[in-house]
Amino acid sequence: MNTYYPIHILVAVPCPPSIRDRFSTQFGSQCHFTFINSSQTIPESLLRHTDVIIGEPDEPDLLKAPRLKWLQLTWAGADKYARMKRLPSHLTITNASGAFGIIISEYVIGTIIALYRSFSVYSHHQAAHTWLPSDNCGTIYKKTVLILGTGDIGSSLAHRLKAFDTSIIGFRRHPNHRALPDFDEVIGSDQLDLKLKTADIVVGCLPNTSETIGLFDEKRLRLMKKEALLINVGRGSLIKNDALLHVLKEGHLKGVALDVSEIEPLPKASPLWDLPNVFITPHIAGPSFGGNTDVEQAIWNLCFENIERFLAGQVLNHIVDLRQGY
Repeated sequence: MNTYYPIHILVAVPCPPSIRDRFSTQFGSQCHFTFINSSQTIPESLLRHTDVIIGEPDEPDLLKAPRLKWLQLTWAGADKYARMKRLPSHLTITNASGAFGIIISEYVIGTIIALYRSFSVYSHHQAAHTWLPSDNCGTIYKKTVLILGTGDIGSSLAHRLKAFDTSIIGFRRHPNHRALPDFDEVIGSDQLDLKLKTADIVVGCLPNTSETIGLFDEKRLRLMKKEALLINVGRGSLIKNDALLHVLKEGHLKGVALDVSEIEPLPKASPLWDLPNVFITPHIAGPSFGGNTDVEQAIWNLCFENIERFLAGQVLNHIVDLRQGY
């Protein structure tokens, strides 16, 4: 239990009036809230007296906050903080895992259907006022899907893909004997290459860690079926762009959807932009503030629950293990 009040909480992300009112109503007697619209330029005068930050401040700002006990991120990814070398040992960091599973799953399923049904081809036909059917038509039904990452996003995707009677294989760094709902099988690194050869669809939902960087090099990409789909909604570092370009130019892989890239933004000169079977979006599969009200509400609900737990001296939800990077 905390021994002094009020707890000073700095909300360093855009916060609508309705949420501000809710903060005041629910925690007004125990917490003092300060609201700014960005984590990029936090006045040092605020940092000196802050106990909790909601947002994504940079390392120099964290070092200017001697009272800071807890940082609540509004992202799922925490690799930015895992790379920091001078974080206070007493600082607890939590992420927004749990807020993005549904919307990212919908993105993945949408891109699978778009790639199988050649939607981009028909988009070009429409722009040219051309009525031209294509015989290039696939289906998700009964496909084998390999989901890299069995956390919130991977599990949410597995649940929704089951509606298509798919066979779901999950990949995680440390598989155990505990069954995971909606996964038919869960494998570790020792079986990854074998399962890549059998998967019709491969979806990357992995965080950025030393073990996932460059995991999909040219050798692994060539292990995939020639007609497989590859979708990445985790971190762009998973796939080597040059390797992907090589195999695609040789006609390997039916289609690719990239919401993330090894380099972000993807350089304008990258040949990946021009490949007809590559669908690229600018890291928007899981929008947070300003992108989707349902996701925003889920993030705020997560924050409210964790503040309640913090005030009660309970263990917070979604604590980040900085040694693992997520």
